[in-house]
This record gives sequence, C-alpha cells and structure tokens, in this order.
Amino acid sequence: MTIQTLAGGPYRCALVIRPTDGVDDDLLTEIADATGLNFALYGHGGFGGESTATVYTAGDDLLMEVVCDETDAKALFVRARSAEHAAAIRNVIAARRPFWNEPTLRARLEENLHEQPRALVALLMATGGAPPEPETAELLQRALDHDAEEVRNAAEYARLVATELVHPVLVQKAQPKPELEPILRPARPVDDERHWITVRAGVPERAVPRPVTWLRTPFDDPDEAVFWAAARACWILLAVDDRDGTGWHEEIFSEPRGYRTALHIVRHPAVDKVHLALHGDAADTTATELVRDLGAEVLAGPPAGWERTAP
Repeated sequence: MTIQTLAGGPYRCALVIRPTDGVDDDLLTEIADATGLNFALYGHGGFGGESTATVYTAGDDLLMEVVCDETDAKALFVRARSAEHAAAIRNVIAARRPFWNEPTLRARLEENLHEQPRALVALLMATGGAPPEPETAELLQRALDHDAEEVRNAAEYARLVATELVHPVLVQKAQPKPELEPILRPARPVDDERHWITVRAGVPERAVPRPVTWLRTPFDDPDEAVFWAAARACWILLAVDDRDGTGWHEEIFSEPRGYRTALHIVRHPAVDKVHLALHGDAADTTATELVRDLGAEVLAGPPAGWERTAP
C-alpha cells in the first residue's frame, strides 16, 4: 500500500454541501467545460486525523470531497494553480449544488451559537484549509471563551479539524476495478462496490440484460446447489454477495469455457427454498440438468413474493 502526499495548487477555496451530495460525472463534465480541467478520481485518504477525503486530480489541481466523520459535515475543497481556475470550479459547484460558504455559515452561528455549536466544524471546513476570514477567527475565539462547556468543546474540536486541513492531503491511489467477464456485466457500467449483475429485486441498474430462466429447488441450504456447480459441473465461482445483513445470499457460477452461461444460486428469508436463475447460451440445457440432478422445478418467472427481496 503506497500513501502519497498531494499539495495541489496554492489557490484554495471550499463550499460546504449537504451530506448526501458529492462529486459525480455530471459535475466533473461541467467543470471540464468551464475550465478545460479534466478531473479524474485519484484515490482516497485524509489529513491525518478527523476527516477523510476522496481526491480528484487534473494535473496539479485538486478537487476533494472532504467529510468530518464526527459531525457528518461535508465540503468540496479546491486547490488550484490559478485564482481563475479556483473561482471557476467553485462557481460550477455553486450552480449545481445547494451550498454554504463562510459568510452564510458564520451568520447562522452568530445568531444561535449555543444551539448548534458543532456547526463550527462546517464553518472552518468552508475555508478549504486557507486562513479563515477575520470575522470567522473572532467567532471561533468567542466560542472558545464561551460560558457553556458544550460550546467550548465544540470550538476546540473545530479548531483541531481546521489545523489538520491546512496540510497536504495523504492519498492512497485508487486501484482500477478488474474488468468483469461479459456474462457479469449490466447493461451499463455501475459505479459501486458491487458492480456486477444480480437477480435481486429492486436493483434495476444491475439487472441481468438478457432472458432469465428461474428454478425452485426442494432444499433450504444453498450448499447442495453450490456442490453441484463446483464439483459436478466444474463451474467457476465468479461473484458472491451476502454481506448486507438482510439475509440475502447470491453466488454466481459460470462454465469455464468462455463464461457464456451464468448460474445464480440465491436465498432470502422473504422467499422459502433456494432458487436458481440461469441466463446465457446454455441456460435451457443447464436447467434440464438441474431438474434431473437436483429435483429443481422450472418456474414461469421469479418466484411469488420476489419483490420482498429488494434492499
């Protein structure tokens, strides 16, 4: 694992955004149109303590999605080689995202500092690691001297976060995802940890882009179907999904010569018995073998109640 230090350009700015917002392809495209800078994901890291960063680079310029885990405050940081680029990137973000800058956050805190002192973190994140405006520094000092312990503690924590954000970001470079076998690819690429197809309900972006043959087995444990696929048919395990805590279990096998057919072995508490889903060149012949060898029953489509397997 290699950690790199990226300083970015000397011109710094930031906008605080909603926790649910962030950098996406549309935002990067608009920034490219406005500035000629083609930002791409570089990696993930942080500033050595209280915050994490997803880092995008275009040459020496940085665009960072920075999150303080303790307060959920999120901001988009810009560190550019020129003031013009920094301003242009900031303007694109402001046009596409609800945002708060230093003056607006400060005005809110001036009125009710004692009610939401943790917002001091967002205020100092709005500096982007640049020196705060004098009014912000004065407000922070008032918070540090406040009568209420809660306000003083929040101010100390905000000062700690701000002290870290002045530094270059430490980044672990993102590794490219291994290319999926064609049989596992959705109709369009999915930007997610689980980027392969699934037969689970409620995940349309990862739906199988070809006809699917469904079968119901007579057993509750997927191990029998797994044994058939791995030991009897000598198929290869390509993907597993069983980590979301809902009881969903899906294993995807494919025949080793060309990966032209896929077998999904699936189980969920909402539907009794293990079910199988086949697609690809040999779906029909494989279904016949599963009926013969495992006593499976071919269905007209997904089993009744399958919609309850949705995440």
